[in-house]
Amino acid sequence: MEILRVLLASASERRFAWLNDCFQSIDITCIPLISKEKNIEKNKSVKQQSKDICFSKAESAALEWSFVDSETHDIPDLIIVSDTLVESPGNENMALGKPEDSFMSTSMLLRLSGKRHRVWSSTAILVQKNKQYQSLYSDWGYKIWTDYAIVEFDDLSEEDIIGLVESNSWVGKAGGYDLAGSAGQYTKIIEGDEVTVLGFSKQAIDELRKII
Repeated sequence: MEILRVLLASASERRFAWLNDCFQSIDITCIPLISKEKNIEKNKSVKQQSKDICFSKAESAALEWSFVDSETHDIPDLIIVSDTLVESPGNENMALGKPEDSFMSTSMLLRLSGKRHRVWSSTAILVQKNKQYQSLYSDWGYKIWTDYAIVEFDDLSEEDIIGLVESNSWVGKAGGYDLAGSAGQYTKIIEGDEVTVLGFSKQAIDELRKII
């Protein structure tokens, strides 16, 4: 039986490590997309923004792999793209993405401190020549799933925030915190699944389990 070749089109080491831990029977590689992430309209709900970004990534992945020569490269059987956004407490249209610097990280932590917020993750699975999937480029088709989890932050002291920012665990993390890292001691999941906060739609992961 051939081993399923899965490509995670992402620069996220955390997502790659999680997939490898959960799916040890498949061959998973991680290659970031070449295309730059498109600007998404901000006057939509964070849920829709997450979907739109994920679809944009799916389009880029399908387009990039449509031009790869199968005689010189191993074409994946399946491609995964994902996007995660943190919804600002009390504002369903305001997304907290990845902070660019420690100042932005501090600002996000102050906004989240002592409150509950939603974390939205949209994940797309791309396969070739499958009529159950919506067509993109060449033979590639896709499906997108979106889930949310509700996370609650403790009231953070000034020392707590300084420690979190200086740990640099916020780098590359939506909302400026890492649930599986330093921020884990100050947060708890009230509703939903940990995998959603870590960067995947649970529904998409359930679909992946069916495929393999």
